Amino acid sequence: MNNRRSTERIRRARWSAQQLRNVRQLTRDTALFINGRNAVLEALRSGKGLEKIFIMFGSEGEPVNEIRAEAKRLGVPCIVADRKKFLQMEKDIGLGTRSQGIIAQLREVEYEDIEAVVENAWIDGRAPLVAALDGITDPRNMGAIIRSAECAGIDGLFFGRRNSAIVNDVVMKTSAGAANHLPLDRVANLGDMLLRLKKSGLAIVGLDGSATASYTEHDFTAPTVIVVGSEGEGIGTRTKNLCDALISIPMRGQVTSLNASVAAGVVFFEAQRQRQAKK
Repeated sequence: MNNRRSTERIRRARWSAQQLRNVRQLTRDTALFINGRNAVLEALRSGKGLEKIFIMFGSEGEPVNEIRAEAKRLGVPCIVADRKKFLQMEKDIGLGTRSQGIIAQLREVEYEDIEAVVENAWIDGRAPLVAALDGITDPRNMGAIIRSAECAGIDGLFFGRRNSAIVNDVVMKTSAGAANHLPLDRVANLGDMLLRLKKSGLAIVGLDGSATASYTEHDFTAPTVIVVGSEGEGIGTRTKNLCDALISIPMRGQVTSLNASVAAGVVFFEAQRQRQAKK
């Protein structure tokens, strides 16, 4: 019995090694991968499409069992790879963190129409609260902002095609699964979208370190777009001109600014605090 199991495991491992030969081609074709047991399990639970899951031979434990069970339920193939092939795959993909024996290939990112997200909030009887990213080119910052936005209950987040990071494996990993739940939109022109949302009744509020108004003084219970700019440049000139208000987070220490993702999180949760207090 044990010999049969061993033979089956070896057969599966060899079969999976054959399947892994196209990994380098996949990376050249900009396939999107996520790694880590929690990140992959969260992606499965969210219902976002996974093409396949690669499991390093010998990986065990409850999270791995959950991944296998959920993948089977959803019809996502699990491919077992021997250790050498799996580690080579990590290298080929360029994953910067340990994968814990689990890598998943995602389907192409499914962006949602931010205007439809806003409309759905109106239909639900809520004042829309969405976020826009202007010049956030660091994928780790983008992922962290997405995570904060989802945790704070922001309705959706959008960013422009130019001068912006793209949703890649680093963003997915840094967001800790939040990118699977928060509606995201990559718009052709950030300024044009802000203008359309402004005309539809949303206030455009820019986070700007030089602003004199504190974020706690602003009324976030109204329909709002919170705009977050890059740490070095802040929000762009056109974006700033479109803003109905500019706010800042008062600093008390010697350092005069926060990381963009930290600043965004502070403002997101203040917005939701105000909305909860109003109920």
